[in-house]
Formats: sequence, C-alpha cells, structure tokens
Amino acid sequence: MSTKSIAPHLKLDERQHVELPFLRQLEGLGWNILDLTDRKQTPADTGRASFTEVVLEKRLRTQLKVINPWLADDQVDDVVGQLTASFPGNDLFKNNQHLLHLLLENTSVAENRATGENSPTVRFIDFANPAKNDFTAVCQFKLRILGTEHHIIPDIVLFLNGLPVVLVECKSPKVNDALAEAIDQMLRYSEQRGVKGEGSAALFWYNQFVVATCRQQAKFGTISTHTEKYFYRWADPYPRTLDELNHGASSPNDQQRLVAGMLDKQNLLDLIRTFTLFSTNDVGQAIKIVGRYQQFRAVKLAVQRLLAGITPRQRSGIIWHTQGSGKSLTMMFMVREMYRHAQLAHWKVVFVTDRTQLEDQLTETSQAIGFSVKVAGSIRKLKELLASTSSDLVMAMIHKFREAELEASFPKLNASPHILVMTDEAHRSQYKLLATNLDRAIPNAARIGYTGTPIDKTERVFGDYIDKYTMRQSIADGVTLEMTTRGAPTTPRWTMPRRWTRISRTCSATTSSNSGWRFWAMARVRPISKPMPPSPPRRRTWWNTTWRMCSPMATRRSWWPARARLRCAISGTSMRHWLRRWKNANRPIRMGSI
Repeated sequence: MSTKSIAPHLKLDERQHVELPFLRQLEGLGWNILDLTDRKQTPADTGRASFTEVVLEKRLRTQLKVINPWLADDQVDDVVGQLTASFPGNDLFKNNQHLLHLLLENTSVAENRATGENSPTVRFIDFANPAKNDFTAVCQFKLRILGTEHHIIPDIVLFLNGLPVVLVECKSPKVNDALAEAIDQMLRYSEQRGVKGEGSAALFWYNQFVVATCRQQAKFGTISTHTEKYFYRWADPYPRTLDELNHGASSPNDQQRLVAGMLDKQNLLDLIRTFTLFSTNDVGQAIKIVGRYQQFRAVKLAVQRLLAGITPRQRSGIIWHTQGSGKSLTMMFMVREMYRHAQLAHWKVVFVTDRTQLEDQLTETSQAIGFSVKVAGSIRKLKELLASTSSDLVMAMIHKFREAELEASFPKLNASPHILVMTDEAHRSQYKLLATNLDRAIPNAARIGYTGTPIDKTERVFGDYIDKYTMRQSIADGVTLEMTTRGAPTTPRWTMPRRWTRISRTCSATTSSNSGWRFWAMARVRPISKPMPPSPPRRRTWWNTTWRMCSPMATRRSWWPARARLRCAISGTSMRHWLRRWKNANRPIRMGSI
C-alpha cells in the first residue's frame, strides 16, 4: 500500500519490522529483490511500457526462451499473447481458473522449426527444474487503476517468470486487527468489495494465493477467501525444520515459517502444480483451495514411503489428522502427487470411504490427470475392478455395502504390488470386515489409513505413523475452537444459614383413601447476603374481600377462615374440614421436614 497514508510512527515499524525481514528472507531463498520504496517510479523500473501492465513481459519472454530454447521470436509473441490477451472475459474467478489451467496443461505451437516436430509442447513453467525459472519479488509495485489517474501500490508482489503469482500485504503490529485490515486492502485491490474502479482485478487473474502478515502473525488465502476465518497459518517449513530458520533465542514467528514453507522455490512450484484446485463449498459457491501445511507435509512423506518401501508393510502407514483438517483433500493431493512420479504413475489406487463429496472431487481431479474414477457400488463390482490390471482409481463406497456382503470371503484377485488402498476414517468398525477381505484379495497392496481418532487396532492394521496433526495443533492454528468446561461446584447452591431470613412455603395436598389429606411444606432458604425483595401484594379475589367485610373473623391476620366459609357454602363441605386444613397449614415447621 502507499506509505503516504500511514502515520510516521507506523511507517517505520511496518517497513523495518515486516517488509524488510520478509524481503531479506526471500533473498536468502534465492529470489531476485527489486525494492522500489521511496523512489519516484517509472514503468521502466520493472520493464513495463506503462503502469497498467500487470505482467513483466520482458522477463516472461526471456524465460520462455530459456525453458523452450527452440522457440522463434514470432512464436514467443504468440505464446505471450495466450497468457496476456486470451482470457474468456472479465470475470475474476473464471480468468484465474483459465490461467492455472494454462500453466498446468501448457500450450503448443505449429511446429518446432529446428527439428520439424509438429505441434510441440510449450511450457510456461519448468516444474522439474526450478533453476530454469525466474523468481522476482517487487516491493511497492505501482499499478494504475484503469479509467482513472489513481494508483494502487501493493507492498510485495512475487513474480514467477514475469507472472504475478503471489501478493503480500504487510501491516504494522501496532495496527488494530492488522490481518483483517490487510485482507480488506487486498479485497480493494482485486475489486471484490462491490465497488468498481478502486483496484486492478487483472493483477489477480494470475494470482495463486495471497498473504497477510504483521510478522508475528502471517496467514495465506486465495482470491475466494474474503474473511480472516478462512486464512490459515503455515506453521511448518517442511522440508526444512524450525531449527534451520534464523530466529534467535525465541521460536520462529509466523512470517518466517510461512516464507520458508510456502515461498521456497520448489515448494511454491509444488503448491501451484499439485496442491491447488477449484471446487465448490457447501452452499454451491465456487472456491479456490490451496493445501495447508499438514496436507503438504503428509503427502510428501507418504509418497517418499511409497518410493522407498520394499515390502507392503514398509509402504503402508497412518496419517493421523484431527477432525476438520481436510483429510479428503489430502487424499486428492496424494493422487496428484503420485502421478507426478514415473514409478507411481501406473499404480491402481483404491479409496475406501463413505463421502460422496470425495467422489465428486476425485472425478474432477482424475479428468485433469487423464484417469477416470470407477465407483464400486456393490461387492460384485468391487471384485471386478480389483481383478483388473489397469491403473485406475477405484472408489469403494462403504455405505452402499450390506453387512452380509462384507462378511462373505473374497478370493485372491490381484497379486500386483502396484496397488494402494487409502481408507478414510480408518478406525471405524465397519471397515474391519472389508479390510480383512482386501488383505486376501490384494495381498501385496500398500495401505494408508486416514483417521482423526486412531486406536490400537489402527496401528496393527496399517503400521506406524506417516504424519500427525493433532487437536492441539489445530487449536494453535485457529482452525478448531477450544471449549473450556467446568464441573459442578462441590458445595450446594443453597446452603443452610445459621439464621433464616425468610421461609417461603408452598403447600400442596393429595387425597388418599386411607389417610385423607396429606400436606407437604417445602421451604426455600435465601442467603443472608442477598437483600430481601418486598413481599408482593396479596391477590384480591371476590370471596376474600366479601367475607373480610362481613365476617367477625375479618380482623384476624389470616384470611383462611373467611375463605373456608365461602368454600363450604359453595362445595357443601363441613366447616370442620376446612378448619382442620387451615390449622395444619399454619402448624410450625419442624427441622426434619425441611
């Protein structure tokens, strides 16, 4: 953001304590740093022709020739045009999805003029060789708002081969609700606050994720993330460790962890290639998702185990991720990562789950990687799919199986070691019956169990733990809300004081053929410390006022006799009956009856 609108005592703090440490850490990771702070900028400073351009076209052209050295200059022009002028419209979300599809699927030109090859593939990013890509960070990147003479100046924009893939908004720790203010700033830049002409939406057509940071706190989100609730920490800089970060005596802050974990060159390429997808939320709204650190770490460790393991037991294990940590998405990312490796690209993957949402997500992902999901809605269908030698994705929907079918014994169907069984909620008892049959049907398959509540049987079936993400970690990340409960007090709510201040009695009566009327006096004792409220006025009824005026007993404190006479007249009962009831009601209360 522009430093002119910030108070002097905050400007120094944001610059010295947030922006500069961020840039220095990026420089240590091998990024090129272009710091334009306190400079009178011109478009030439960033290799652009005007401030309306969001792509560093010179760097893009250079890297296209580095990655695809056989391209001719006119072919480079065509490829650049596909990245900058071939969007389907002005919709931010659709353009962003279109751009990611281009980056992952690449493009082609008519021919390779050096070899004569027809329709050769042109890659925009070299995911296998990070050194062939250009990583540049621009601090105070100036952009003109279309149709106006005003500008926006994001704090840090990260360019991959000249494409603005990450935007970082820094805030001083002294600012109240620093991250919320940073998020609102980025919504203004992307014109997602419902007001046009206050930002540059084209900058976010290329964006893969955004970062809001005030150093001690740093969280990331996507173009579809509009509230801090759905911005997440990146707490683990895997494959680095926290000890490898330069953090002094204290623990590394959130900003250091996020930069080391997400903006490492290889990690950034993997996040774009494998851990980014588009989906829909519970209300049917399209959203963009970038995997979280525990998903990234678990998938990397699990694939390493599949590559290094020799026996089925060595390739198996448990991914213990607590409830609500995105286990179904982790399974999705696992499939993507597997098919990036030549040794695992021909494996058959069997999912044992009861989540229909996972079926939809797998269908979308399988189309991108060239496979189709085959759903086994019955045991007979599952046996057919397991016996097949094709490398495909098999979905065993456990809730569609009857228990009688699960108890039936499976024959040996496929002895191939290139089979992976991934079980969701692996602790459930209903999976035990199917697991026994799968051991017999595919004896050499590797097994990975996903669970949020592991038990002893889980470890015996699947082996040791691949990765752990506990409830405590989820609470520390702000994903799970901690609820604190207190037990009942050890002392009663109402205690018997030495001196009673008031006893309110309620008398009730029931009839019995043997004992006549029975009365119970119930006393409620109020604490002495509380002031006594004034007694409410007695309800005046017609029988009370009438007999008070005409009865010789009207001068007494109690109005029971007058009331009893009226009831005798109405009900035809004897006066003796009502007098006995009145005496019993006014009898002194004994301690034993309290």
